[in-house]
Amino acid sequence: MPILGKLSLRNAASSLIRKHRYFLPAATLAVACVLAVSVVGRMHSFLVLGIAGVLVLSSYVWGYSSHAMKGVRWPLLTHLHRRQYAEVWDTLAVSPWRARAAACGRQMESEVRHSAAEPLKNLLELLSIKSHEEVLEIGCGVGRIGRELAPRCRTWTGVDMSANMLAYASERLRDLENVKLVRTTACGLAEFASGSFDVVYSTNMFAHLDEMDRWRYVAEGFRVLRPNGRLFIDNVDLESDGGWAAFAEGAKSSQEMERPPYQPRYSSAAELTTYALRAGFDLVQSHRRPPLVIVTGIKPNRTPNGIRY
Repeated sequence: MPILGKLSLRNAASSLIRKHRYFLPAATLAVACVLAVSVVGRMHSFLVLGIAGVLVLSSYVWGYSSHAMKGVRWPLLTHLHRRQYAEVWDTLAVSPWRARAAACGRQMESEVRHSAAEPLKNLLELLSIKSHEEVLEIGCGVGRIGRELAPRCRTWTGVDMSANMLAYASERLRDLENVKLVRTTACGLAEFASGSFDVVYSTNMFAHLDEMDRWRYVAEGFRVLRPNGRLFIDNVDLESDGGWAAFAEGAKSSQEMERPPYQPRYSSAAELTTYALRAGFDLVQSHRRPPLVIVTGIKPNRTPNGIRY
């Protein structure tokens, strides 16, 4: 069977098990009850052995599926270039549970919502987002943060290159009336007019971008912000102990293999700060919240020549 055929079959089986996750334990319990009744009722030995065999098989499948659902085996995608963002993330997000896992490492919806608590706390503390403000997220994925942030602002707009990610985000956010999802076809924010937003942020996304594309999004963020608008960007902090340990381990384990295009690349405070300053932001600050480094900035009222925006 071709590799893609095997992956499709495996994904279909995985989705079925996740959708009906109580079927296997219920079936195993039912077979165990039937076996107990057959033993007590002194049924024919061959029938008892057959039921026992079914019990062993169902127990094995239940145990195997429980173990398999704890982790995700991602394809290497070494035939794709790192900057083929849409192709890479569409391939990773071939089902709702895989899209959630690719976005934040969590597969259950309740876990995804719980995982948004810390990023949401950082955004609210460092940006003080207000109910009348219009907010843009770069690289929104399945709308993990948008689901929690949209009720706290006037409008929330999420952009992403992956059609699959946006499809699942649309499903997750369907009950929110102040949400807009936009698919971008190239790095940048060409779909939006200058001065369209009060807040632009990106979280858990820069690690998957080429460094020049990180800069591109910061510069575009400056353009689409209104005067006094705020920027928030983050990445795993290469200078932190945890960030360096993860980087060193990745460097060691991938020396003899082609690195997949989605393998994260971490940042330093100096890198992210440089982007914000070069884009024109004022009051640029770095905030270390292990394992992240977060950089914030404010778009000034005036241009460097003193002309009011």
